[in-house]
Amino acid sequence: MGETRSHRRLSDAPLLVAYTIGDEFAAAHTETYDVGLGGLAMLGDAELAPGTQLKLELELRGDPRPPLKLTGEVRWSRHDAALSKYRIGVEFTNRTPDQESQLVGYIDMMYKLRDLGVL
Repeated sequence: MGETRSHRRLSDAPLLVAYTIGDEFAAAHTETYDVGLGGLAMLGDAELAPGTQLKLELELRGDPRPPLKLTGEVRWSRHDAALSKYRIGVEFTNRTPDQESQLVGYIDMMYKLRDLGVL
């Protein structure tokens, strides 16, 4: 049962991400290990229940613009004993065309830099 993705993903270039479950909570900071147009996978210190709504700030390294603000919903959360962390899958929700354009442009730029041997 293979899943077909229509856009490239960044799975070997961790990005910094801050996330919170609401305005009354302090943001947690971590790194992604997989990013695509539809969502991201990140490491976390605590398990997040599927369905949890998140506010995200994704730092696109090397991009002079401020972090990309997104919303998402936790799809899965699994403990990784080797890392003593949780692997958390988040699906982006309510993306705007500008957010999509910025994310796709960034991923494409990272692939071009990799192809050129810069990364």
